[in-house]
Amino acid sequence: MRIVTLDLLRFFAAISVVLYHYTARPSSNSFEDIAVVTQFGYLGVPLFFIISGYVISLSAHSRTAIEFAISRFVRLYPAYWAGIAVTLACVWLWGDYDYSLSQILTNLTMLNDYLGQENIDGVYWTLQAELKFYACVFLLVALGLFDKFKIWLPIWLVISATFLLFKQPFFMGWFISPSYSPFFIAGVCFYLIHKKGPDLFNLAILAGSLVLSCIRAYDQAGGFTLSQEAYVGWIAMVSVIVFYAFFYLLATDKLNLKSQPIFIKLGALTYPLYLVHNVAGKTLIDSYKDSIPEWIMVIITILLMLIVSYLIHIVIEQRIATPLKKLLFSVSHRLPLIGQKAKI
Repeated sequence: MRIVTLDLLRFFAAISVVLYHYTARPSSNSFEDIAVVTQFGYLGVPLFFIISGYVISLSAHSRTAIEFAISRFVRLYPAYWAGIAVTLACVWLWGDYDYSLSQILTNLTMLNDYLGQENIDGVYWTLQAELKFYACVFLLVALGLFDKFKIWLPIWLVISATFLLFKQPFFMGWFISPSYSPFFIAGVCFYLIHKKGPDLFNLAILAGSLVLSCIRAYDQAGGFTLSQEAYVGWIAMVSVIVFYAFFYLLATDKLNLKSQPIFIKLGALTYPLYLVHNVAGKTLIDSYKDSIPEWIMVIITILLMLIVSYLIHIVIEQRIATPLKKLLFSVSHRLPLIGQKAKI
């Protein structure tokens, strides 16, 4: 089931992050007027996490553990490898290429943070946060516990709260992102509200996640925005509340759009655009901004990144990843022990 409103929401989150990286950089003075707004584009990331909690819950509910693992692998990795290739090519051609072979190889696994290697592109940390969330969902599905929301959701919320307040359990970050867990939890709650309605349990967990999300948004705002004024924290909090309100309307079927091909296309561009825009895009802008006005280079770069994203979607995701997914599903269904859905 495709929810076209989420396609537009994904694209909004992605283009917000793109504008944040291109126009709200401390090294640039060309966008002082619009940077007042675009400096909050980083909030597209927690919005992505809310969307992920919703979509992954929807996906995991109807699949076996192996089907879930295959769908997530095929969704994440082929486009990710293409994004790394584009980034490396741009830096090699126009930037200061200083990546080691070990850094590249470990980045290809998306587990480089466990192996002590830095990300090739700084935005990839969010993919690692997603991967940890997927791994936890995989274990819940494999153990037949995914639908036991009333057991694991409160535990996850309480652990997230104790980490936020006391930095304990200190090892939480090893298996799931502690700072952004409230946003994932919110996404799961919105899925439950959409499926079962806004009962007391769903609303209580959602309220708890909202409180933690607002605290997190307020605390981190100064580290992401150009302005260090106290008001940025309040704006970040209000933005998070708006995200929750929007999703609540979506989950309760009070907000949805009729399917349009352009909405689906924009949604399809989101992941590739997120993968390629940052290091590759900044490299292009910085290479030519002395000879071409920076605002023109930003427009050109956004258009180029959209074209590259479209090519990755068509060539990698549609022509390679989709057939690969069907093949792996077919193979998994021939293996009875892993092709059966866990009993719940």
